[in-house]
Amino acid sequence: MKNTIILTFLAIMVLSCGSDNLSNSKAENIISECLEAEPEIRKSSIAIGKATFTKKDYDQELLSKYVQLELEGYLQMELLREFTTGWRKGTKEYSIKLNEKSLPFMEQIPEKGNLAVARAYKYEVDKVLEVQEIPAMNSAKVKVQYRAVDITPFSVFSRKDANEFWIDDLNMKKTSNGWKYCDKF
Repeated sequence: MKNTIILTFLAIMVLSCGSDNLSNSKAENIISECLEAEPEIRKSSIAIGKATFTKKDYDQELLSKYVQLELEGYLQMELLREFTTGWRKGTKEYSIKLNEKSLPFMEQIPEKGNLAVARAYKYEVDKVLEVQEIPAMNSAKVKVQYRAVDITPFSVFSRKDANEFWIDDLNMKKTSNGWKYCDKF
């Protein structure tokens, strides 16, 4: 009797898991479909209105990014004043405005305040590096490498370099309808 119950339990477990293995290409297709529905977009903040740049290396590097965008026609910059004496010597204050050319890339333009949010780039699946199925839990751990696409001029303000790959671990669930990542199971 015990053997029959154990064998029945094992048969049910094997049948419930099925033989629908998750391959790298199948995982890539599922994740790509999810990214089409809800893209993974990186954004960056830029100062508009009044902005101050000191003579420190970080501020000078940031100022050069603003100047580059001004030369490309995305921003308007006007030097308000430059401090030539005192403890603020070398500091420059600018008035920064967005041009029409930059508006398609903007996610948020504040009415008050001075930080606008722009799209930098979005990610798409480059390749699936590894799939590790966990049959007992009807799940899988998937290691995915992403690459940046649709890189905008405002990606220079992003913390991450758009040319670097991003690797992430995802959890996928196996349902009666197959493998799922972003769907509600």
